[in-house]
This record gives sequence, structure tokens and C-alpha cells, in this order.
Amino acid sequence: MAALSLGGLSGVGGGSNFDALKKKYKNFYYPQVFIELGGKEFKDKSGQLAVNDVSVELTSGYEASVASFRIYGVYRQESGKFEYEELKKQVLLGNALTIKLGYLGALETVFTGFVAGVNFSFALGGLPCVEVTGMDVKGIMMSGSYAEQLAATSYGEAVREILRKTAYERLQDGSAITSIAVSDTPDKESGDRGASSYTIEMSSESDYEFVVKAAKKFNYEFFTDRGKVYFRKAKSGSETLPDLGIENGLINFDIGYSITGLAETIEARSVDAGTGKIISSKKKFTNNISLGNYAKKLISKSRHVYIDPTIESKRHADARADSLLETMSYRLGALNCDCIGLPELQPGRFMKITGLGSPAENRFYVTNVTHTVSAEEGYRAKLVGCADSVKK
Repeated sequence: MAALSLGGLSGVGGGSNFDALKKKYKNFYYPQVFIELGGKEFKDKSGQLAVNDVSVELTSGYEASVASFRIYGVYRQESGKFEYEELKKQVLLGNALTIKLGYLGALETVFTGFVAGVNFSFALGGLPCVEVTGMDVKGIMMSGSYAEQLAATSYGEAVREILRKTAYERLQDGSAITSIAVSDTPDKESGDRGASSYTIEMSSESDYEFVVKAAKKFNYEFFTDRGKVYFRKAKSGSETLPDLGIENGLINFDIGYSITGLAETIEARSVDAGTGKIISSKKKFTNNISLGNYAKKLISKSRHVYIDPTIESKRHADARADSLLETMSYRLGALNCDCIGLPELQPGRFMKITGLGSPAENRFYVTNVTHTVSAEEGYRAKLVGCADSVKK
């Protein structure tokens, strides 16, 4: 059911690609929510149920993406009971969950996962409700602990091996996972012999802990985008988000830059166990970090040295130094903003903030998006992003 229709939002301007969204969503009037459970539309046979207080927290980081919504009208005042009979065939723990958001019938999927929790809530002065919580695949991966040697000979292959386990195949069968995209890691590309290539083991850790460890090792992203599981080089996606600005959907924002933690040179270093020789790679930070030259002079000659005993060759050291440099670079710029709700806003993509003048306007990599829908505020989105340079 289109479970929730709310009042309109006026006073929204338009920019190039923003005009198309404005047309698609009928000027952003009447936000709507559509819930699917187990691949079927959530139906209200009694005509008394209402869905509200929707929150979808998405991330391209290592945390799980989480969604929640509340169902009102389940509690019967006269009997003092929750009439759960109507819901129990739909709101099942482990059932696939899809949430679509939009306006006036133009709806797009913002979350795909599974039902991880069901709570029966009542607070003094509030309305009794059933709150449903959903999580992506990481919610299942966090359970269990394993100590075993894997058949894989590189970390990318190891991640594929883990995601072929029965539990994740069942999530795919139930549509809680729609597809899996795992990129090869540098240890396979280099062909290096050693622990990272031929003796990959899980050491009393969950599937989640192992995959996150692998992602951190190579500066890879591990996240789920509307059911598609990604394990890929950080910030390597080609999709972009709509440009936002004062006249293009922004409600409020905070954009800042800081040189704290930056260094001119990054070095990744190890020692060859057979020869005793140092294996090293140095990378220089050359991005523009201010409108003048003074900030650049402050970090001149500074360096960060990282000792990584798992580095086995020069090529592996280069890959490690590149990833460390990128991680450091994106500490420079930070974006926090609220804007009108757009289903297209998803983490793991680049986005431009426009119309603010340099250096406030910039290209940011969006790491977190929170979609919220409520009767009080309508449909809103909150974004967190980062940037590795200052636009001149």
C-alpha cells in the first residue's frame, strides 16, 4: 500500500538536473512510502493501519545500513491488546524488506534488506505502535565466529568464498540480496607468494570482521546499495548524484576544511623476510588544500610512515601507499547538509554542491545518507560527505 501521503513542500528552486527531478516528483508535493515484505506489498486489510516515522540510514562505510518504520493502529484500546494477527504473516523476522520513497506515485527503492527486529512500543502521551527494524546483509554476517583456512588465494577471492555460504544464498533467494559485486584485490594482481596469497585464514572472527579487515587492508569499500553487495576499491564507482545548492534542494549545510592530520609524504614500509631488505613506497600529496599557498607550506616536509609486515613486494607496497594517501587526502573537506528528500540520494557516489562560490562549492564523496519521512516534517534527507581538495 502507498501507506503514507504527507503535505507538500514549497519554495524549491531548480538547477539543470534538479529540474528533471522536480518534474518527476511533481514539485515534491505529497511524499509517499511504499513497503514490501517478502517481495509482496504490505497490505492493510482492516483499513486501520498507518505507516509513519520512516528512517533509512545508509552508508558506504563498514557499518550496516539500517531502516525502521512504525505501524500505528495495531493496538486496541478497548481490549488493551496489540492485534498482531493481521501483521504476523507479513512482519516476520528474516523476511525480505524493501522500502520505496517518493512523491505522488513516483517511487524509487531506497533500501533492501531483511527484517531484523520487531518492537511493540508504548510511551506515556504517545501512540502505541509496532516498530519494524531492517538491516542489510551485514546484520547476518556479524553473527558467528570462525577459525578456518579458506580455499581462496587472494582476499578478493576469499570475500567471494564467504558470500557463497548458505545463509547469504538464502538471502538472495528471498531477494534480501539482489546481487554481489566483488572486485579483485591487489594481492591477486601482483601474483606475490606469501601469507596474503596462499594461506588466508579466519582467526576466530565473524564473516563481517574478516571482510572489513580485508577492506581496510586494501582501502576497499564494503557496503550494500539497495540489495547489491559491493566489495570494491574505495571511491571507484562511476555513478554521480544530482547537484545540490541553495536553489537546488539544500535546506541547511555545514562545509569545512582542515589540514589537521595531513602530511606531504606517505610511506608504506616492510622488510623482506628472506633477504632482510626494506620494501618501501613513497607517495606525495599534491592536491590543492587552500586558496593560497600558506597551508601548503605548513605541511611541507612532513610525512607519515606506516609499517605493514604483510607487504611482500614493491608492487604491493605501491598499492598500500596509494590507499593510505587517498584515505588521508579525504580528511581535508567535510560536508554535512539537510535537503529535501530524494530517493536518488545514495552513498558511495560523488556529488557537487553548487552556487555557493569558492571554496564552499565543491565535489564531495557522499559516505552517509539518512532518509526520513514523518507527518510533521515530510520527506527529508541528511548527507555526510568528504573532499580531497579545495576548488579554486
